[in-house]
Amino acid sequence: MPTSIFAQYSLSLRKTAAVLLVAMILMLLDSKNPDWFTPIRDTSHSAMQPIYQMSVLPSFVSHWADGTLTSKEALRRENVQLHAQLLHAQAKLQQQDYVLAQNARLQGILSTTKPDQYDLNLAQVIGTDTNPLKQIVVLNKGSNDGVEVGQTAIDENGILGQIINVYPNTSRLLLITDELQSVSVTVRRTGQRAIVSGEGTPSSLKLDYIFKTSDIRVGDELISSGLGGRFPAGYRVGRIEYINPEQNDNFMNIEVTPAADFVNSSYVLIMQDSKHSPRYSDDSFTGSLELTQAPYVPPSRPIDEP
Repeated sequence: MPTSIFAQYSLSLRKTAAVLLVAMILMLLDSKNPDWFTPIRDTSHSAMQPIYQMSVLPSFVSHWADGTLTSKEALRRENVQLHAQLLHAQAKLQQQDYVLAQNARLQGILSTTKPDQYDLNLAQVIGTDTNPLKQIVVLNKGSNDGVEVGQTAIDENGILGQIINVYPNTSRLLLITDELQSVSVTVRRTGQRAIVSGEGTPSSLKLDYIFKTSDIRVGDELISSGLGGRFPAGYRVGRIEYINPEQNDNFMNIEVTPAADFVNSSYVLIMQDSKHSPRYSDDSFTGSLELTQAPYVPPSRPIDEP
């Protein structure tokens, strides 16, 4: 009796082939119906939290080994405290620079988002997403710390991204450098509006929908415009690095260097709605209503009656 093809190989090889076959079937089902496996992904990510926490343990051990436990712990606490103060100060400075620039150009008519509209929650980057094609990092703050889906994260230089998943003690941050992410921006020098999109790399962005006749120069700074409500207005996004002189259509091909540091960022600031800001509702709100992001439009001049 002739032997089958699988009988000619060892048991381990047949087990490997069976596992690969099952994996291919699961991948096919996931590509057709991704919603079926969403609960499994969420459960597996929550189960990986201890691994993320353990991944940063060697760095703390090495820091402790450089000196005595008491002095090293004191220096570490002082460094974290100073770093947090610096992030808070520079984040508020960005907003103040934006307000000054808008007031100078529009003679104080525009009203923008105030810095005290948000509470800044300091979080640490403890891991990256398992998919190397996605620009996603894992933070050590979750729903227990008030983190919610849609909140914006920044560093001392500019916007980093947006929270897309929240778990009890961790959250996932989608960076603006991801190919699926985009930010509405304004050219600081001219006030022209545009869209900045990610290219899948942490060191480059692209500026979309800019006509050839537009007044755009290398070195122009781009700040968030707040349109769409996804990102707050007035925070740095990037600076124009290169403009392609050879164009095949009506739009320019413009490369942008991100303002935020997507490679060496160990700490980020999650922007949460301030607990002291007024809550606007139909019945309970009795205070004065103030514009936060939309420009103020003066009333038209009344017509004198005869």
